[in-house]
Amino acid sequence: MCILILVDRLSGKLNSNFFMEWNLQFNFYLFLEQGIYGYPIEIQALFYFALRCAKQMLKPELDGKEFIERIEKRITALSYHIQTYYWLDFTQLNNIYRYKTEEYSHTAVNKFNVIPESIPDWVFDFMPLRGGYLIGNVSPARMDFRWFLVGNCVAILSSLVTPAQATAIMDLVEERWEDLIGEMPLKITYPALEGHEWRLVTGFDPKNTRWSYHNGGSWPSEFHRLHACQGILRTGTST
Repeated sequence: MCILILVDRLSGKLNSNFFMEWNLQFNFYLFLEQGIYGYPIEIQALFYFALRCAKQMLKPELDGKEFIERIEKRITALSYHIQTYYWLDFTQLNNIYRYKTEEYSHTAVNKFNVIPESIPDWVFDFMPLRGGYLIGNVSPARMDFRWFLVGNCVAILSSLVTPAQATAIMDLVEERWEDLIGEMPLKITYPALEGHEWRLVTGFDPKNTRWSYHNGGSWPSEFHRLHACQGILRTGTST
């Protein structure tokens, strides 16, 4: 659904018509019913990108104004959610490590009741003093701390993250160049799942063993996305 809206936006620059507008409004009515919690960062970033594109495509006439208002509310909620709860840097990592659990009031700091002992050991070695990134997923009592290339890049390209966070993401790539790029260029995720975790998450999927296509594999074709992010930081423009 997100991809269709993005494609429609690109097509609309060349050939916008009433049918496309009506079709988008109809589909987007269903799309807006989706929540924003517990989804992987790549889905969240694409969702946000689609919201921004849809806002530009819809017309205020007829029912368009109502949809635009709903989109603006969702954009505000989603950006706050991602920037606040998905963000991880050295300071935030230390905060999570000192979280108290079983907090229930609206003043609770540990909103998702994450147990500090659930932080994987590799995160402490991976997280540099300079830089940060959006983690893979956030859900009650559990965080997926893995680095996902596409989600972080799309978050920069769509202005889902703040300018400071965008700079920090690229700083992390530079600081951890050997891990994320290395001799086998551009890993789609880091680290790769293996052992018991691989068996538990993938169900013994032989196609997704350690460093295979969807499990930390090399995606050189994504260099264009990384270069686009660098261009945005240099020029100060966004999509």
